[in-house]
Amino acid sequence: MDQQKARFIVGTGRCGSTILSKMMGLHPDVAVLSEFMVSMDIVNRLGQREISGEDFADLLDCGVKAGAGEYKRIVNHLRTPEILFKGGTDNLPDTVEGYKDGVFPEILLIPLAQLFDDPEPVFHELIDFAKQLPLQLLSEQYRVVFEWLCKKAGKTIWIERSGGSIFCVDPLLELFPEAQFLYLYRDPLAVALSMQQHNHFRVMTFEMLDLETEDGIRWGDLDETDLNNRRPMSDRLASVMRHPVPLEPFLENVRDTSLAGLAAVDKLTEEQYRAVSFERIMTTPKEALIDIADFFGLSANEEWLDSASALLNPDQLAKEPEDPALRALADEYCGEVMHRLRALDKHAV
Repeated sequence: MDQQKARFIVGTGRCGSTILSKMMGLHPDVAVLSEFMVSMDIVNRLGQREISGEDFADLLDCGVKAGAGEYKRIVNHLRTPEILFKGGTDNLPDTVEGYKDGVFPEILLIPLAQLFDDPEPVFHELIDFAKQLPLQLLSEQYRVVFEWLCKKAGKTIWIERSGGSIFCVDPLLELFPEAQFLYLYRDPLAVALSMQQHNHFRVMTFEMLDLETEDGIRWGDLDETDLNNRRPMSDRLASVMRHPVPLEPFLENVRDTSLAGLAAVDKLTEEQYRAVSFERIMTTPKEALIDIADFFGLSANEEWLDSASALLNPDQLAKEPEDPALRALADEYCGEVMHRLRALDKHAV
């Protein structure tokens, strides 16, 4: 296949990029590689260098070195909605035999499961294909594999979308200097509240802050009898899963990752980025999709616009709480970020 321009959707975690990736995936030409980059070896997935096919295959099939790391050992208990493999976490088996480190490969759990009805054979075929690739630049290995997946899915254009990827713009530019970045942003309060309710973000923050449950359990107290996918979950893990986490760390996450992303976006040309708010997609989806399609050089026929818009829940924005104290807290942490994001977005109000 002819080499194509790299296209990325970036943003903070919980910014709405999951639903946008599903909308874009309905386009007849587009293969969305959802959560692909964060599904790989988190230390070695970036950084331009020459790499063999064998080593690149190892980045793809990396066990617990992926973005979710050791949390994949309790993927059944985290019950994250992004996982589509075998119908979601409720249908995943308790044990994982034959996969590295005894965990499901992350590219199997999310990106391949979104692209293919039967992703397991595709995963094994992909790894075998990657192993045969010659020694070449890391960026070329990515391009070959992404375009291979495009062809396998019967599509012609790939768009990579990973949650929380806004802080990766600089290293992605090192790999793909010509890349286009759609920057999806969302009200920081809504993002932080969504993170606070999302099992993965909450448990990860519980560990990071070294919190302690009411019955005296810290993350460091858990061992292999707790950190597994067997049902029901252990009492100690259940205690951690129930424990609340304050909102402030999530607002800090939004602020810090956004500021890092904005610093990188400042280096891009106007042709390389476009900022779109999640709220705009929710309120005027067809208009927003036409703008996104224009940016990425895609057609925007009515059939796609209708089917993509139908994925949205129009009541979602109305359900988001508007507590004055929480709003003041969000403005304290993220007021500068929102001011700068609106300056990037020509459609911002």
